[in-house]
Amino acid sequence: MKTAMKFAACCTGGIVTAVATATLLQFARAGTADPDSARLQRLEARAQIEELFSAYGATLDRRDFDAFGQLFAEDATYGGGPGAATRGRAAIQAQLQKTLTANPSHLPTPDFHLYFNPAIQVSGDHATAQSKGAYVIPDLRTHGAEIIFLVSYDDTFVRRNGRWMFQQRLLHAAIPAPAGK
Repeated sequence: MKTAMKFAACCTGGIVTAVATATLLQFARAGTADPDSARLQRLEARAQIEELFSAYGATLDRRDFDAFGQLFAEDATYGGGPGAATRGRAAIQAQLQKTLTANPSHLPTPDFHLYFNPAIQVSGDHATAQSKGAYVIPDLRTHGAEIIFLVSYDDTFVRRNGRWMFQQRLLHAAIPAPAGK
């Protein structure tokens, strides 16, 4: 009986030691960054930001200005630069709604907002990007499409409540289509 009790005590002590060692190793690992996990998080963030670019064009094309507004942080900035920027989600939404529904150039519909060449840098819950965009309308003469203008974007993003949104979207170098088209 004494041998069995000594054996049980040894086994119990060994199990406790093994559990304690495993727990300490787990805590030690938690303190070091997992490079694969960090890389995966950056890749997921990039994919979500690219989806944000697509949603930007799609919501404008559908004239879904409520959904368009939700792509921006409450305190976002949008426009051509510091002096020409619109501030705040509601003001950005109202500005684009007014501009697109007024259609001051009397452009044919449907129109399409395209984006391309994104260069995205992610750092935690913040990111920046540079990309290009184009505004395309039907070409009634050729039954094809016509690019009305090209634009460059400088963007700043923030992730809030697990969702990426525009914090700042600056537009540069709008290039109109050649005259006579």
